[in-house]
Amino acid sequence: MGAWMIRAGRGGVYAADWLERGLVGIGWDFGGADIASMTRDQIKAAYVSAHPSESKGKVAAGTGQVYRFAHDMEKGSAVVMYDPETRLYHIGVIDGPCEPVADEEGVTYARKVKWGQAAKRDALPASSKNSLGGIQTIFSVSDEVMADLRAAVKDKPAAEHEDGDDEASDDDARAATYDNGIELIKDRVNQLEWEDMERLVAGLLKAMGYCARVMPKGPDGGRDVVASPDALGLESPRIVAEVKHRKGAMGAPAVRSFIGGLRAGDRGLYVSTGGFTKEARYEADRATVPVRLLNLDDFVRYYVEVYDKADDETRSILPLTRIWWPA
Repeated sequence: MGAWMIRAGRGGVYAADWLERGLVGIGWDFGGADIASMTRDQIKAAYVSAHPSESKGKVAAGTGQVYRFAHDMEKGSAVVMYDPETRLYHIGVIDGPCEPVADEEGVTYARKVKWGQAAKRDALPASSKNSLGGIQTIFSVSDEVMADLRAAVKDKPAAEHEDGDDEASDDDARAATYDNGIELIKDRVNQLEWEDMERLVAGLLKAMGYCARVMPKGPDGGRDVVASPDALGLESPRIVAEVKHRKGAMGAPAVRSFIGGLRAGDRGLYVSTGGFTKEARYEADRATVPVRLLNLDDFVRYYVEVYDKADDETRSILPLTRIWWPA
């Protein structure tokens, strides 16, 4: 039946209460509808009806989480909940169907759980700690991680490492967390409309210290965004940016055309969320004017670097949350 990890609210605020009352819950509001009898499409429709202002990405994510809680977490499945106050992973078994809950702060649907064992976080290997650190409210737990949890119940310490391994492992975990964050941001960028992508490129250039503006639509010759050191656009270097927000990679003809439209003194910036072919990069490398190509990964990493300097309008398009890590 598998095993599932569920978050007890932000910061584990409901962990002690859920443990005492023998349950787990979610907080998505569907007006008391019986989601346990609904298909995924019906849940999605109800979600959209209850949250009409949310983006398609958020609707899809919320629908998946709710369906998982109501259907995938079958009776008899193992469930894991973390209590950050006690630093314990509590392990139980789902013992009832998904049912609506009335007048319960933070919980709209609940399932009964028979709580049994508790595993100390400090007894887990770093790989399992990282695996259990997923950002979703509900996600599956692998057999390997469950085996580590069962071992930690018996207070067995994690496997000993030779000197220096802990530091390397911590570096690996930090890098993995950062890279996972980059991938999640890239997923969010792919969900943006093309107008927002152009505004985001302008916002990136502003955060880098330039005065940038999105050009009016029309036969712009590849001039989606123009930036310069001064507000009037008279000082050099002037950056002319073309933005392509699509899945397919841009080829050499598109880059060649863009370079051909640059004027004397211009610097070219070509942003393509679909990437570039090798031939396109060759065109940029051999150009007689400075041209920089940014694919999705390049763009997101630059955006993360300058996010603290971005204005409110830019942040509203692609908001990020800082994750703190021990030094």
